[in-house]
Amino acid sequence: MSDSNHDGDTIGHAHVNSSDATIGQPLVLRVMQRKAELEGILWNLPEDDIATRSAIDLALATIAPLLTGDLAHIPAVVNADLNRWLERNKHVAESAVSFTAEPVEAPVDVAAT
Repeated sequence: MSDSNHDGDTIGHAHVNSSDATIGQPLVLRVMQRKAELEGILWNLPEDDIATRSAIDLALATIAPLLTGDLAHIPAVVNADLNRWLERNKHVAESAVSFTAEPVEAPVDVAAT
């Protein structure tokens, strides 16, 4: 069995999205980094990946109105919405790890031996 995902990384070194990578930083910074990450993914995404494109478009459309005004002094309600957006869109555009299919030996029936 292969021990790497589609990017050539080993299983133990899965992609860490910006939401996880920025834990401990100010919420606005984390949201803006995730937004930039999604924009970059969208830019490089194949045109025929409509489901992923739609999910990213929706995420970007819902965050734009929250990132207006004085971002240094965010009201608690907007802060809660930013946090909700970040958690909701944390895994958008992440694909499952894909493995190269390899033949698998039939299991040995222990009871029959």
